[in-house]
Amino acid sequence: MKQAVEEANKSEHKQKVGAIIFDKSKIVSRGFNHPQRSVRHLKSKFQRWPGTVHAEVDAIIKAKTNLKNLSMLVVRVNSKNQLRLARPCRWCQMYLEYVGIRKVFYSVDEIPYINEIKIN
Repeated sequence: MKQAVEEANKSEHKQKVGAIIFDKSKIVSRGFNHPQRSVRHLKSKFQRWPGTVHAEVDAIIKAKTNLKNLSMLVVRVNSKNQLRLARPCRWCQMYLEYVGIRKVFYSVDEIPYINEIKIN
């Protein structure tokens, strides 16, 4: 969780989001949301807002390895470094399914602060 928050804090956006792809206790990749003019290798059906790369997508692109059956943790922090809802959007969920990630843990703004979804 701490490393996902550190990733989120690298973002220049108002909504800071960080993502970690992991296999049990081993981190495979990490990413954060950031502006980018083009993502040539990303199919348009996986990109909701042109010019912005979501943290989930950034972590997937940086992984450069097979992600089948791995898990992801996504967190969003506000300016006070408090956890907020970070459930992946519909487009990111499609991309997660496309690359084979099966379980996503994401931050919520109330106890227990983490929730989970299974990707088909």
